[in-house]
Amino acid sequence: MRVLKEEEVRALVGPRLALAMTKEALVAQAAGAVSQPDPWHLELPEARGEVHIKGAHLHGATHFAAKLATGFYANAAKGLPVSSGLSVIANAETGFPEVIALDNGYLTELRTGAAGAAATEALSRPDAAVVAVIGPGAQARYQLRALLEVRELVELRVHGRDPERTAAFAEEMRALHGWKVVVAPSAEAAVRGADVVHTVTPSREPVISGAWLSPGTHVTAVGADMAGKRELDAAVLERADVVAADDVRQCRAIGELQYAPRRPAVALGDVIAGRVPGRTSPGQITVADLTGLGAEDAAVGTALARAL
Repeated sequence: MRVLKEEEVRALVGPRLALAMTKEALVAQAAGAVSQPDPWHLELPEARGEVHIKGAHLHGATHFAAKLATGFYANAAKGLPVSSGLSVIANAETGFPEVIALDNGYLTELRTGAAGAAATEALSRPDAAVVAVIGPGAQARYQLRALLEVRELVELRVHGRDPERTAAFAEEMRALHGWKVVVAPSAEAAVRGADVVHTVTPSREPVISGAWLSPGTHVTAVGADMAGKRELDAAVLERADVVAADDVRQCRAIGELQYAPRRPAVALGDVIAGRVPGRTSPGQITVADLTGLGAEDAAVGTALARAL
């Protein structure tokens, strides 16, 4: 058995491989070709912390995985990373663990960014070039890096609650990617006129309104992954021509769809595979509700094990 530290994991699995494996997981999930228990959640309110345990096996894959991921939101004020965690990847034939990845949440961040990019690739207009990000934290960086694999971005609009952190994030993205970067004074200012919107917050109240969306906008929401979390108001889902979920049942329990139980939704993996239509005209509004799948962790973990 190999025990890998974060820097070793980073050297073996990057955004491009994660995107390919995450799309494979989404397609398999939609087809019913995954064994996956419901996620397990623990809240620690006194520490503003949450714990998630997920795992799965893609049928026919060489490995399966189980993952512990944490988000402790008071850590930022302490100068500590918000996210942490580890993954155990085991042989699917013998059951023996082969890899323990002490990745500090890197694989979770990576596959979440990859899922966001997969959704945006499948549902946004091919010429989408202006992206708005609400919530300039660590995961926003992974969302944007993964988006580079699927869209030619020219402008980033970013809004966050902390002006200093938001300004620093904007400067970092400007230096890294050479985009035009706008620090928006409000979420509304960021969203209006954007081609693509990514919401990346732990909010329990809507952070964007459907009234702000222009025809042709695509929204990817990744923050709601527990009961009670919410980033989109009702009008976002009401105005959407297409709502795609990483797992429709799971999203109705812990995603944005928990607030719209009667809203029809399709599986994102079916859209990616071409089994159901996604966007069918440039003026449509589309939404992706992403809660995070154990299948994604298993797919990326399998890629890590096979890269050794």
